[in-house]
Amino acid sequence: MFLLAACGGGGSSSGPIKLTYWLPGGSAPYCTANNTIQKNFEKLHPNIQMPPVLCGTGNQDFTEVLLSHIAAGDPPDATIFWDSPVTLGVRGAALDLTAMMQNSRNSQVDKWPAGALASCQFNGKIYGLPLTAGTYAMWYNAEWFDKLGISSKREDFPKTWDQLRALSKEFVSWKGDELQTIGFPVLGTTVSDDQHTIVMWSALNGSQIYDSQNRQYTINSDQNIAMMDYFLSWLNEQYRGDINHLLRAKPAWGAYPNGTTGQPPAFQTQKQAMLLQGSWLMGDFYAWDGPSFENWNVAPLPVGPGGTQAISGDWPNWAIIPATSRHPQEAFEFLDYLSISGIRVWFSYTPDLGANKDFPHNLLPSVTVQKRGKAFTQDALDFFYAQQKVITPMWDSPIESFASDQLSTAITRIMTKTATPKQALSDAQNACQNQLNNTLSKK
Repeated sequence: MFLLAACGGGGSSSGPIKLTYWLPGGSAPYCTANNTIQKNFEKLHPNIQMPPVLCGTGNQDFTEVLLSHIAAGDPPDATIFWDSPVTLGVRGAALDLTAMMQNSRNSQVDKWPAGALASCQFNGKIYGLPLTAGTYAMWYNAEWFDKLGISSKREDFPKTWDQLRALSKEFVSWKGDELQTIGFPVLGTTVSDDQHTIVMWSALNGSQIYDSQNRQYTINSDQNIAMMDYFLSWLNEQYRGDINHLLRAKPAWGAYPNGTTGQPPAFQTQKQAMLLQGSWLMGDFYAWDGPSFENWNVAPLPVGPGGTQAISGDWPNWAIIPATSRHPQEAFEFLDYLSISGIRVWFSYTPDLGANKDFPHNLLPSVTVQKRGKAFTQDALDFFYAQQKVITPMWDSPIESFASDQLSTAITRIMTKTATPKQALSDAQNACQNQLNNTLSKK
C-alpha cells in the first residue's frame, strides 16, 4: 500500500500539474497503449505532467485499493474501472460528471449509446464514461455451415431460439459417452460469462434482470423462469440431460484456451459451431496460434419465445474520476481527450469499439484485415457498431458484482439440477433485492 500511495496524485502549488491515471490491469500492449496516450496528451497540455500509468495492483484487489486511496484522499485523478461506475457513485466514491459533460468538447450525453451510458447513470447523475463498448453477436463457423449444406449468409442465421436450437443439433456428435462437437452451448457451460450474458438472454425473452428505474430486481420473473426451463429442455435434448457432459469434455468451449489445462479453444478448432461473444474477438480469434478455419461470420442474437425484438449487449471499459481527485477538471479534460483521440491509439493495440458517436468507424483491426481482407473487416465492424444502437441496459446496478455472483450460483444450481429454475431464481432474487435495499439505505 505504501508503494501504491507513492503513485498517488497531487501537484504542488507551483509548476506543472501532476495528473495520475490508473488501470485495473491488462496486457502489456494495453498498458503500453495507455502510456502512449498520456504522452500525446501531455504534448497538447504543457502545464500537465502524467507519470507512467499504474497498470494493476498486483495481488491486491483493485477496487479495494482504489477505495482505500479515495478514503485517504490520495486516489488517482482518473482511472479505468472494470465494474459499473454506479457501484462507486452510489457510495459517494466517484464524481458526478454531468455538468462537465455538458460543457465538454467530445463527451456530451448525446455522444454515447444510451444502453452503454445507462451503466453510468444513477439518480439523475452520471458517474463515468463508457469509453469503449464492445458489442455482442452470434459468431459462427461459416466454413462448417457450408460443408453441411447450411446457408452461411448472415441474413439466413436463425432468428429465434427454436431455430438456433434446431441448428445446434446438426453439429452435436458423441464418441460413446464423450461429447466431441457441439453446435451451441447452453447456459451453465461458460461459467465465467454466463452471469453477464444472462442479462441479454432475459431481454431476448421479453424480461430483464434488473429494473434500474424502479430499483427492483426481477430475476424470478415468469419469462426468466421460462427461459431457464427452455435451456434445461435444450440440455436434455442435445446433451443427454447432464451439464457435466459439457463440463468434462476435453475442448475448452468458447474462443479462448483453458488457462488451467491448456486445452485449445473449441471454436477455433472446429469443435463448436456457434457461440455468443463480443466484437473484441475480431482480434482475439487470432491470438491463439492455429485456427483450423478462416471463414467466420457474425449475426444478430435470436429472439426467445417471450421476446419481440433482437437486442445486443456490451462490455465497456469505464472511466471515472474518484471523489477525492485533486485535479478533477484536468482529469476530465484527459478523459474527454481519451474518448476520441486516445481510443484511436488504444484501438491500434486492441480492437475495442470506441463508444463515442464521433469515434471514426473506418479504423480497422490490422490482424483481421490481414487475415480476411479490408471489405469483410469493414462489414463486420459496421455490424458491431450497429449493435451499439440496440444495447440492452446492463451493468447498471449499485450491487453489480454481488448480483453477478448470485446469478452465477443460480445458473449452476439450475443446470446441475440441484434446484428448480423457480427455486434458484427466487433465492437469487431475494438475496439481490435485500442487498440492494441495504446498500441504498446507507446512502
